Amino acid sequence: MIDTERIVANSIPINREGSHVIYWMTSARRSRWNHGLDHAIDLANETNVPLIVVESLALGHRWANDRIHTFVLQGMIDNRKLFESAPLTYIPYVETKQGQASGLLRSFSKGAVALVIDDYPTYMPREVANRAMEIGECCVMAVDSNGILPLRTPQRSFTTAYSFRRYLHKNILGFLARPPMAEPLKALNDLPDGKSIADEAFARANVPITPYEFIWRVAEASREGRDALSYLDIDHEVSPIDSTTGGSVKARVELSKFIEKRLDHYHVDRNHPERHGSSGLSPWLHFGHISSFEIVDAVLKHQKWNPMKITPPHNGRREGWWGANEGAEAFLDQIITWRELGFIYCHQTPNHAKYETLPEWAKQTLNEHSEDERPYIYTFEELENGQTHDPLWNAAQMQLRTEGFIHNYLRMLWGKKVLEWSPDPKVACEWLIRLNDRWALDGRDPNSYTGIFWIFGRFDRGWFERAVFGKIRYMTSASTQRKFKTEDYIQKYADS
Repeated sequence: MIDTERIVANSIPINREGSHVIYWMTSARRSRWNHGLDHAIDLANETNVPLIVVESLALGHRWANDRIHTFVLQGMIDNRKLFESAPLTYIPYVETKQGQASGLLRSFSKGAVALVIDDYPTYMPREVANRAMEIGECCVMAVDSNGILPLRTPQRSFTTAYSFRRYLHKNILGFLARPPMAEPLKALNDLPDGKSIADEAFARANVPITPYEFIWRVAEASREGRDALSYLDIDHEVSPIDSTTGGSVKARVELSKFIEKRLDHYHVDRNHPERHGSSGLSPWLHFGHISSFEIVDAVLKHQKWNPMKITPPHNGRREGWWGANEGAEAFLDQIITWRELGFIYCHQTPNHAKYETLPEWAKQTLNEHSEDERPYIYTFEELENGQTHDPLWNAAQMQLRTEGFIHNYLRMLWGKKVLEWSPDPKVACEWLIRLNDRWALDGRDPNSYTGIFWIFGRFDRGWFERAVFGKIRYMTSASTQRKFKTEDYIQKYADS
């Protein structure tokens, strides 16, 4: 059984005479370490009815593009193989006309014991879960599989990572001890087949089943895949990333490589792009191809960790609390403290992606300096195309366009310069969200919004006052270039 804090339901009771359990997979796109899947399995086992898992990808969101579609469909290929030997019905579904998925969701809800759906605090998955709650056909349960700490557990807000870290030190161990199942498919009873129920749901909704050949072609990320996607009403300028393959299989390979080769030096290397010291796991985390529970479990096992290694006091310090080596301590602070701080903030703050949600001190100081003379002002198009006077900034923007991410440290500089070169702070905030949500594989994510709004003072403190920035933390390309060698980085992306 999972923690009740992870479940929010509509007012319709479970129908124990229903014909099937449906798990509508939108953000936890995996067959392992998944609270939503665990709960759906429990319900199906209890009622001895077919379990139908629908992994859906809709068209009706602002940033739908070839890059996102390819990455998600690559994950569907993995999931099809991982689910195929289990006693459930797995259906990868790609919407071809806007609105089809909503009708299909309603159709699958008819006669169901319950519908389980992922609970996610932002963007399209949140909208889909909200719509599902309002359908009214059956009991709908949104299950939180986002992180170690359930989103609804803290009964307070946090303004800094330090304050959240203090809270974690006092509360996290109990939740670490109650992870989702590592291999939940083994817990399935020999349930009835649900294919005929699924076929009826598609027919009732008058929606075509997505051919496997289409999914396979797109997942190849080749010319044929792009041709297949060309029929969809999505952004075709944002192309797939050939070097980054979606799916749970690739995610676990990348996790193993990180732990074996880079974890022990993470605290030193992560801020040096030329050392390739970061985990690189954010795309797979964003699309739910891997769970933070699985990542943390693997790190702690590598450290031969147990709770007896924790070193009090529980005072919110960044280093030394876990009793692990420095690299592991630094990584755990990122994957737990910073990641979950962003998720909880987004859950607690409906308009979390709006400039108006910045701390009052940040809005005040930015407003006081909003009319300061800028050294440069660029249009959005110039920024998006990496056409500024600054070669390092241009390289970071071109890395985002061509690879779908920016190195951790350079992402901070990238954001600070947009604040400095935009007509005013609010426009800068809007432009950063547009750039990141369109081009980043890990965009449209609570962690992305944490990074963007940190540029403007969220989860930070005031610094020395200066023009344009006011008391907001300042960064320069010159200081960045003194920290590490940037020549090769600039050259790599100069002709992108």
